[in-house]
Amino acid sequence: NQLSDNLRNLLLTNWGERVGQYTFGANLKPLTTEFVSQDDFDSEAVIRIKSSVSQWMPFIDLVDFASETDRLENLSTGIIRVTISYNIPALNVSNKKLQIVLYVM
Repeated sequence: NQLSDNLRNLLLTNWGERVGQYTFGANLKPLTTEFVSQDDFDSEAVIRIKSSVSQWMPFIDLVDFASETDRLENLSTGIIRVTISYNIPALNVSNKKLQIVLYVM
């Protein structure tokens, strides 16, 4: 449970938010302000997530990535639900899923 919480914190942290460790985090929030299409978001989000996990939590094996967008009252705002499937081989933990929510501006 602690590693799942740590992974959630890593994914929701943006660069510059952690004092003394500028590059800690997946830096996903800037992608929501530049949101043009689902495919563009997905490809860049996967790159950022893989990079941050390999740097800060290399013991986690990422398995799958999925995202879905829900538009709120207009086309300019909404939420993106990102679901990550992962394993932790050293602890014999498999098929774990984590979902985070990002707000599109």
